[in-house]
Amino acid sequence: MSFLNLLSAFVITSISLFALKPVADRVGLIDIPGGRKEHKAPTPLIGGVGIYFGTLFICLFTPVVLTHYSAMLILSALVLLVGIFDDARELRVSVRMGAHGLAALLMAVAAGNQLVSLGNILGFGIVGLGLLAIPITVFATVGVINAVNMTDGVDGLSGGLVVIALLFLGAVAFESGNVPMLQFTTLLICALLAFLMLNFRLPWKQCALIYMGDAGSTMLGFILTWLIIEATQGTNPDMAPVYALWFLAIPLIDTVSLLIKRPLQGKSPFSAGTDHLHHRLMRAGYSRKQTVLGLYTAGALMGSIGLLGYVTQASEAFMFLLFMIIFGVYMSWNKLYQKFNSPRPANSLR
Repeated sequence: MSFLNLLSAFVITSISLFALKPVADRVGLIDIPGGRKEHKAPTPLIGGVGIYFGTLFICLFTPVVLTHYSAMLILSALVLLVGIFDDARELRVSVRMGAHGLAALLMAVAAGNQLVSLGNILGFGIVGLGLLAIPITVFATVGVINAVNMTDGVDGLSGGLVVIALLFLGAVAFESGNVPMLQFTTLLICALLAFLMLNFRLPWKQCALIYMGDAGSTMLGFILTWLIIEATQGTNPDMAPVYALWFLAIPLIDTVSLLIKRPLQGKSPFSAGTDHLHHRLMRAGYSRKQTVLGLYTAGALMGSIGLLGYVTQASEAFMFLLFMIIFGVYMSWNKLYQKFNSPRPANSLR
């Protein structure tokens, strides 16, 4: 992959984003302030479309990548299109989930990219999925799509965490000699950096000019799932599945905790809310930038632990147990936070 290709991905994504801004106004792809939304000006929801255009354009001129990932590019376009309709018209949860499940099913059946093994995560040998391979692939894909989507609540957070995950996947692809994945991840990172330049708050730019939108975050979640499955499955996988947990640690931990907590509170696990980790950090007094940079650091640290385990060939069971311990610590902190920050009854305020 030449430097010119990478630069072109950045430039074409940037051009696409600026070109799409007037289109967003006409078709209703605008995030209007109000309610839970704290931004002050209407903002175009075109980040995902620009990222896709920039990545696709360079892939068309990169035969190794195009041949290897043509099916993924087609199915991610389906996820992107559903997200565009959701951003413009707010589709029902069942419709969104159904579309994401269909894309996952096509990935597993038509493209043959499916979870068939969880590796030796329990220490007793390879955990094969057998007849459960396809349903678990669909479930995991929809889960990761929503995990990435749920982190899209603060400027730069979702895109930056995806970049971090892609960097670790790219490192594994480089070490294992997976040229198509290495080239694609670097292309996508360059496209994402072009988006982040317009989305992340900088000293000379105190508000986001463009948002990712559900279209972008769900598309990126689907692409990440595809790459992770490709890297962890097959007769000669690049890495064991357990390391993927570490590369995507922050979105997964935050989302799974909400999937557990919200039903216990009588809420839909997929409802919008302000109970994500980034919301809590901001309520604790951290600024938006401090929250985003802090979660970047946490994501990079968790990914580094996973990469270290991969490089040293640490026991998969140990890496899984360590991840679950960290998740358990987070859930305990969650419970304490809820206990000491929930509103008290009126008579207790006297």
